[in-house]
Amino acid sequence: MMSQKQFEHAIIVGGSLGGLMMGLALSRSGYTVTILERADSSLRNGAFIRLHTKPYSISEIERELRHLASNGNNNVEAWSAIQERLRNAVAKEPGITLRHHTRIASVGQNESSAWATSDEEQTFKGDFLIGADGYRSIVRRYLNPDKPFADYAGYLVWVGKVDEELLPKKDWKKRQLSSAYFNHSAAGTLTTAVMPGIEGGTHPGQRWIGFCWFDHSHNQLLSELGVLKDGVAQHSLYGEDIPDSLLEELSQTSQANWNKEDDAILQIAIKDRSLIGAPVNEYIPNILSKGRIAMIGDAAHTMSPMTGAGFNDSLDDTVAIIDSIKQYPNSITRALGEYQTRRLDVVRQDVLAGQGFNRSFGRL
Repeated sequence: MMSQKQFEHAIIVGGSLGGLMMGLALSRSGYTVTILERADSSLRNGAFIRLHTKPYSISEIERELRHLASNGNNNVEAWSAIQERLRNAVAKEPGITLRHHTRIASVGQNESSAWATSDEEQTFKGDFLIGADGYRSIVRRYLNPDKPFADYAGYLVWVGKVDEELLPKKDWKKRQLSSAYFNHSAAGTLTTAVMPGIEGGTHPGQRWIGFCWFDHSHNQLLSELGVLKDGVAQHSLYGEDIPDSLLEELSQTSQANWNKEDDAILQIAIKDRSLIGAPVNEYIPNILSKGRIAMIGDAAHTMSPMTGAGFNDSLDDTVAIIDSIKQYPNSITRALGEYQTRRLDVVRQDVLAGQGFNRSFGRL
């Protein structure tokens, strides 16, 4: 006989890494799950994620998710590789429905259920709802209407990755797999990392080189392009939308400020328009849950990617929600309240720690 838990239904708003992890964790804990994602099914062309190598807790789901993210043996991984592994795992879960092209306009709840309504006026109802919908979170606007938006941190990060086979072998054979390298100049801070390439290739010539260039010199242009509006980030700047003049400027700046190995990476990405300019945002939460609705990841606590904590905090949020549900299996409101108790002070401190990076740019 099935337990009652197996019939309970969770709605997750947001199908990026945090939402996928949350969906897997809930499904493997006996819940049916609907994940609502506004984007299409293409993989995100982000750069890399530094995975924390801290000891595992006793949580089985944490072990499973960390293994999925790292593929078992790396602490630097391509965003798209992690996303693909999580997507494949979700596809094998009969209890999960993943819907793309579903933009949520509002969320709500009553004493017995929670729901999300799309901009096409379709409503998705469940027993509880988790917001994993990023720094422009709709769920956050519901949970904290007095502080609905993340703050623009004063800079953006150019991210992307390049096939190692396109680079001179002598330049990169000395770089170690799954290690991050840092470079500082008047042009900002550049982080590069060697990651497993297509189909997990780890031998020289088979790998990806990821980059993150933290750039504080284009705020006025971002406003002119509509990336910033009234000081709030609206979207990222994708390759095809980057003006030719800006690409030329980035090319010249790279050549003048970075060593030849790092410049070679950026020149390829600039020429191919395969880079993304993502505005960096901050959000220090004062709430993580209310009733049957909670939020995780960038929706709940947005921080500088320089900290390397964003993905790892999303994973920790997921584990904390699952542990809290196990503690209060008969009351989702008490469980989500427990999640807030466990995580709120921790994530606030993580965001505050990330603000130290902004001070290096003279913003604060």
